[in-house]
Amino acid sequence: MKTSIRTAKTAIFSILFLSLSISNAQIIYEDQLETVYLNKNAEEVVYTNSFSSFNSNLIAKNEISFKNQIRKANQNNDHLLFLSERSNLQILTATYLKTIRRGANQSNDSKSFKVFLNKKLPELIHQFKKDNNLEELYIISRKNTFNGKIDALPGVL
Repeated sequence: MKTSIRTAKTAIFSILFLSLSISNAQIIYEDQLETVYLNKNAEEVVYTNSFSSFNSNLIAKNEISFKNQIRKANQNNDHLLFLSERSNLQILTATYLKTIRRGANQSNDSKSFKVFLNKKLPELIHQFKKDNNLEELYIISRKNTFNGKIDALPGVL
């Protein structure tokens, strides 16, 4: 009789210990799980994209003064926002303008400009693939960079 009571107590204690350890392990790893998308939708659903409208505004101006634009953006503490089902990005407008200026200055053509932006802003790769304005943005931005001004100088020889 004593052994059956002892065996029952041991079994109950073991089951209780196992159930508590499993639930604790589940709580520990719950925060580490990433979102899994089960649909095969290749198209990214975009909720907010202030980058494309900002690029369109820069192109519409037809002349970009990076120094003044960056100063205004720093004073106003403006942000650009991109929200989609796959990624979220919020950066300062001044930082984005500096990235555009650096990319236009370091690139020799619009393709290398696009590659530069893809490296610096990987969250926007899918949007850059769709954006037809990047070539125009590169041309307008390149005019106001150091290397763009050097390229515009007439040849000495």
